[in-house]
Amino acid sequence: KIKFVQKIILEKSWLKYSLMIFVFTLLFLFSPKPKTSIGTYCGEYIHLNKMGFVLFCDSYQYTYLTTNPSLMLDSNFVAVRQNRPLYIYIAHVIGLPIKFAVDKIVTTSFFESIGGNQYLHQPIINTKLKSSPFLKKYNIQNQENLVLDMLPFYIAYIILNFMVLLASLILLEKLLKQLKVDLFIIHFLSLFIVSSGIVKAFFYSAHEQMFTFFTPLFVAYSMLLLIRKRLNSTSLLFITFLNGILCLAYGSFILYFPCMVLAMLIMENRIFPSLDQLKIMSLNALVFVIPTFSWIFICHHFSGHYYNGEISNFREFVWVIDTMSIGFSTFIKTASSYSLRYLHTILLTLIPFVVGLLFLFNKSKSIKISSEYSHFFLYLKWMVALFFFFFWVLGYYNFRLTYTLVPILLLIIAILLQTLLINKIFLKETLRKNLLFLSIVWIVWSVLKYGPFPFQ
Repeated sequence: KIKFVQKIILEKSWLKYSLMIFVFTLLFLFSPKPKTSIGTYCGEYIHLNKMGFVLFCDSYQYTYLTTNPSLMLDSNFVAVRQNRPLYIYIAHVIGLPIKFAVDKIVTTSFFESIGGNQYLHQPIINTKLKSSPFLKKYNIQNQENLVLDMLPFYIAYIILNFMVLLASLILLEKLLKQLKVDLFIIHFLSLFIVSSGIVKAFFYSAHEQMFTFFTPLFVAYSMLLLIRKRLNSTSLLFITFLNGILCLAYGSFILYFPCMVLAMLIMENRIFPSLDQLKIMSLNALVFVIPTFSWIFICHHFSGHYYNGEISNFREFVWVIDTMSIGFSTFIKTASSYSLRYLHTILLTLIPFVVGLLFLFNKSKSIKISSEYSHFFLYLKWMVALFFFFFWVLGYYNFRLTYTLVPILLLIIAILLQTLLINKIFLKETLRKNLLFLSIVWIVWSVLKYGPFPFQ
């Protein structure tokens, strides 16, 4: 019976990875409380008896906006998340039936008998929202039913985080199966997603950070289909449009288009695109920007403004123009400072994976990558370079952003491991045991280490 159950779980990817997510997010509740010194992380630790989790500081803003998404188009309201409406609207739709159920529950005599009413007004929530400059106009301190208003939509964000994380794990397996990578290698690599500092730090928060995994994997999978010529022109336009829509949920999807250009050049072994390729790229570029430009138009039409917090607050990318307008020496000084900050996030997140890659590259240096992998393997290396440069020039540096490189590195590791297996450099049973040992070390370390990585 046990073997029968195991077989069912292994055959159903959604069930297998749902159980993994449940187990690790439960284990993370028992992880040590993170450091609380000033500037260590942007959030607060929520105690649940002897358990607890970190609630990221943006959660209050996200959840409040999700209770009434129309605020993003209010002419008297500057919504910090106005440029990323999709995530908020999806959470709103998920939260509506939850709110209906919660509203019914709180009116029951049972809820009153267990003293539930005393938890419906939490002044701390009003205080947190009141501290947000863009919310002051709405007199948050006078609203006494915020728990009832916000709780259903906070639950919706947890469900949404689960869905995006599950989709990422399923996509990882689907992609690697296309490359004929052994299942035990896929399971090993999936641990670096589901049992990561990103999941520990953000799973219980209203935030888009689960896209850290989904974005590079979805882009990589799309490019695998393109490189293997499984996409006709119509299918490519559809995927391009879909990625354009996803830009309204998470900014890193903007990297889809340059990744598509890279893939098309690699397909034809070209440095510069041909005239036919330029036509395809131009049409896809137009389709790609339609969702964002449409949303900007809607914002201007209904609210009279369009607000991009990443540019207005953090000066992402435009810091180059800002500093160059002052002087070249200011640019060099700022770029040097930013490079050191970026290097710090790399040391926090990428070192174990880079060390593993160097070891595998050394083992496989005398082996030619199979023609089945070669084009996509070359593409992945350029994809790493592109993502690396993008986050270097960004101007805002955080481990959670740098971790976006990890899923791409995992794909490269998978191809190298499978290549070494095929060429008998590694014996399957020996590799299986070694990966099992590394899995245990990673799980113990990720659960028991002193809190998540620093947030800032």
